[in-house]
Amino acid sequence: MPTEQEMRRIGFVGLGSMGLPMAKNLLARGFEVRGYDVRAEAVVALVGESGSAVSNPAEVARGADALVLMVVNAAQAESVLFDEGALEALPASGIVVLMATCAPGSVATMAPRGGGTGR
Repeated sequence: MPTEQEMRRIGFVGLGSMGLPMAKNLLARGFEVRGYDVRAEAVVALVGESGSAVSNPAEVARGADALVLMVVNAAQAESVLFDEGALEALPASGIVVLMATCAPGSVATMAPRGGGTGR
């Protein structure tokens, strides 16, 4: 497990009423945060706090030490990870932090789909 010193680049998907304050706290503590949200104003708010904006979930994940998904539910998490390429773009040493409200069965179904990635 990487230490805080080793985990400096955070990709953040979902900059809503909970995600944006989380991302801001990471920035305030010196982490590099790249963010994506379907709402442009949320990304602008992150940039206003010295975060970086990217155009899609795969770009958020590329080069990240950790990928935080603060999305609404399992369907959105699956879309970001698999359909939009975030898991494929995340380095092999990266970790996924799923913060969505998901039934345990949904998470159990998603986990093997990351097969061979170590995440």
